[in-house]
Amino acid sequence: MKKKAKQAEDYDRESTTRENLAKPVALTISVLAIALSLFHLYTSYAGSLVDIKQRSIHLYTLMTLGFLLYPFVRKKGGKGIPFYDYITAALSLFVAVYMFITAERIIQSGGQINDMDFYVGILVIVLLFDITRRVTGWGLSLLGLGFLIYGFYVKLSVYPVLNMNTITGVGKQIISQLVFITEGVLGTAIGVSASYIILFILFGAFLGRSGMGKLFNDLALAVAGHTKGGPAKVAVIASGFLGSINGSAIANVVTTGTFTIPLMKKIGYNKNFAGAVESAASVGGQILPPIMGAAAFIMAENLNVAYTKIILAGIIPALLFYIGILLQVHFRAAKRGLKGLPKSELPSLKGVIVERGHLIIPMLTLLYLLFSGKTPFYAAFWSIIATVVIAGSKRMLPIITAISLFLIFQPQLSAILTGSSLPNVRSDWWELLIILVVPLLINVWRKRLKIEGEEVGIKDCLQALEDGARTTVPVAIACGAVGIVVGIASLTGVALEIANSIVNIGSAVNSPLIQLLITLVLTMITSIILGMGLPSIPTYIITSTMAAPILLQLPLYREIAGSTETATFVAHMFVFYFGIFANITPPVALAAFAGAGVAGGNPNKTGFQAMKLAIAGFIVPFMFVFSHEMLMVDATIINILVITVTSLIGVFLLSIMAEGYLKKGVPGWMRALSGVGAMLLIYPGFITDVIGLAVFALVLAVNFRKTNEIQQERSAL
Repeated sequence: MKKKAKQAEDYDRESTTRENLAKPVALTISVLAIALSLFHLYTSYAGSLVDIKQRSIHLYTLMTLGFLLYPFVRKKGGKGIPFYDYITAALSLFVAVYMFITAERIIQSGGQINDMDFYVGILVIVLLFDITRRVTGWGLSLLGLGFLIYGFYVKLSVYPVLNMNTITGVGKQIISQLVFITEGVLGTAIGVSASYIILFILFGAFLGRSGMGKLFNDLALAVAGHTKGGPAKVAVIASGFLGSINGSAIANVVTTGTFTIPLMKKIGYNKNFAGAVESAASVGGQILPPIMGAAAFIMAENLNVAYTKIILAGIIPALLFYIGILLQVHFRAAKRGLKGLPKSELPSLKGVIVERGHLIIPMLTLLYLLFSGKTPFYAAFWSIIATVVIAGSKRMLPIITAISLFLIFQPQLSAILTGSSLPNVRSDWWELLIILVVPLLINVWRKRLKIEGEEVGIKDCLQALEDGARTTVPVAIACGAVGIVVGIASLTGVALEIANSIVNIGSAVNSPLIQLLITLVLTMITSIILGMGLPSIPTYIITSTMAAPILLQLPLYREIAGSTETATFVAHMFVFYFGIFANITPPVALAAFAGAGVAGGNPNKTGFQAMKLAIAGFIVPFMFVFSHEMLMVDATIINILVITVTSLIGVFLLSIMAEGYLKKGVPGWMRALSGVGAMLLIYPGFITDVIGLAVFALVLAVNFRKTNEIQQERSAL
């Protein structure tokens, strides 16, 4: 199993860090990581610094960690760190300090830079390209380099004669755009990483220390482990929830897959199918509320919408995606007579809830704060507090309780100590007290009853702070690198040119509907190609910059959407989904390749199998373009219920078509009919729903009748 996990890591650049470092170096990394995490926790409570300062500290400190953790060449990831990596790490830290010192001057000058700034900016670009290559691979680095060259080409091409002054002037303009203002490297992506994403990664790290991963696995085993094809259903459920929290489909395949894939193979699933189930379920975690990986936070910031709108929009599509996978897994097990695991080998549902059910409280805290209108970083901060309180050890509990009370009543305590007049108590003090007291009482009650379970001690908190910062390194690096792409696109207008080119291809057709369908397909292909080999965050940013504007230029699309706001939101969701699914779309299906590595299967066969399992995910984005009620946008409760029920039946028919099985084998004509019925049901409209339901009834009736005839024949014998 270790060998297969190692094979899977070949596809996960983010896991190839140096291990077993010398103690002084390891201690330096730990201190730097913990200090950065504490800085972000502090600024989430007290308020962020000026954008350039906050984002510079975040990015360049994480680049420093990156140069210490990620080797120049992957195969040379031994114990020692070569001298040149110490130099690049020191230079990254120097840039952080330099940007902090010069931020006010840069802001007051409107982004005008001097010669020293210019040289530092060149250093930033070189360092960023190198660390991006180390962490995410060549794809994003080459893409950024290509855009940088294109930017110089566009800006220099307007001059009939070039000289050193012209080249330097253009260079300063581009460096200022990319490095010193919030349009490039320090743009929206890194801003979200420095505010929301790192806090949610820290939340996930604290949840991991509290035993949340074990809760998801045991809960899935208890609920589905004994059913037909149980281990595959366990993989779908556990990987979905864990994938939502950890934000990396490939890492989720590597970690969860080493447990679930051998179980699937043990009961009889083909190795390619087992790898495909794990990879499809892990990729789906990126579209599963409430956390949806990390790209969803950037979407909320880009569109200037509440994060809760993204959560609500993701519920029905995610439900259809996972129900589709579970049905195919079930039909495959029924077709091949695969059983579940013996109940004697599985945890009991009651035992799981008693032992770890309390860990749901921090998740409920997060949802409550988000839906009550609090900012995501505020919600994440107090959810981390709730996690430590509910799982804290005897030594940790009084410490975190005292810290929490101080944070709630800090103005009053400061006034008492300084002898000043007492200020009013913050309006949400009772809310925060409940968030503190409820987990505290549950923890004390569990300790009195001596209920076993993981406890979070001081050492665990420090480790979670370090893990959170280390996990954020690839996220921040990707956000910084994609800022080069976005900055050049903004400077040159290349995104609009690409959009116009694709729209022109579709406009060759006279029918507005066919033109829209062609453009949607071309946009889907563009999003998948742009997303191949890239992490989810740069994938979304690039697709939303390059592909989303394509749809907004179509009159029929804007008419269906009804408003510019809805049209933009739906377009971003469309490209977001297909950028994510690039991870299971051959020829560069990195999540599927990782699943194949763990399962010992064929990468391409695993990839195509994962695509088939995720078929609902490839169809649903087209459907919510024509009916944004599926995203709970401008919809009534009745609209939502109708579209949910009909779409679920449609996914049921889609699964029959994909697996060719219901109660018994389904002939080719019925599979084709099931596919047609599925499309009619998923597509919004009263007439299409009625015809689709008729097809559903026909498929059930024919299949059940055939099954009864076979059973009667067997009884007669």
